[in-house]
Amino acid sequence: MSGGDGFGPVGPEAAQGPPFAVAGPSTVSLDSTRSGSGSFTVSNVTGRPVRARMLVLPGAGADASWFQVVGESERALPVAGSATVDVALKVPEQAPAGPSSFAVGAALEEAPDQVVSGPTVTFQVPAPTKRRFPWWIVIVAAVALLLLVGGGILIWNLTRPDPTPTETAAEEPPVFLSDLFLATPNMYFDLDESRSTTTPTDGVDVYFYQGGGSGELGVVGQGPPRLAVVDEPTFAACEAATAYDDIDAQNITLLPDRETFVCVKLTDQQRWSVMSIGPITGDGFPVSFTTWERG
Repeated sequence: MSGGDGFGPVGPEAAQGPPFAVAGPSTVSLDSTRSGSGSFTVSNVTGRPVRARMLVLPGAGADASWFQVVGESERALPVAGSATVDVALKVPEQAPAGPSSFAVGAALEEAPDQVVSGPTVTFQVPAPTKRRFPWWIVIVAAVALLLLVGGGILIWNLTRPDPTPTETAAEEPPVFLSDLFLATPNMYFDLDESRSTTTPTDGVDVYFYQGGGSGELGVVGQGPPRLAVVDEPTFAACEAATAYDDIDAQNITLLPDRETFVCVKLTDQQRWSVMSIGPITGDGFPVSFTTWERG
């Protein structure tokens, strides 16, 4: 019996042992920025064409947000065919130094819960780089303070400060777009055009991945966009949370049993979006979002 998409037997007839063989390095190295990568080969040993989902299985002490499969996570493998799977690692500064591990796995499209895991890959998380204190700032500030004190005393005796003007609260920018959608596995979404696709295209802002009852949210596009979890879905909270210098966006883990508020700053335009994501349904994560635009 053949599957409806032409990829060979399905059901009990296809369960004749592990459908894949996974090979690759036994260890990878991280540089001083705690970044690294590894290349792995997933081979089809089923004797028939199949579609496979590639994923990373974190070991003890590792977190799923450290890893990213480069390119498409789902691949079509011909009979006796293989695919090269590149995995990128980025360990955050707050993670403790020490040994850790992961494995690359693959699962049939028709049986996503039956994962074939490759050999364990070990890596060493280096200690965070210590930043030298910029003493030159202290020296410059001391000299400037001496100059200001002398001149300030004279000016104060000759003049009096004007009354402090009443501060006007910053006006919230207008809403550019408000909509909702269902975030399903491997969906790319454009937050200021309200459209989705399963492949990265111009204008998409976020990427959803779902597996094992939980999910992840990553960013794509130009910049990349800044990403942050906020306590409340408001523009003020979003603007404050994305006012940081480091725009190396981290993936956000979405918990299946609670709602998560995620803010996205679109760096190629003066727009901010807040997404209210979850809890998970049987098909994916319900998402409602509002996008503001500062003129």
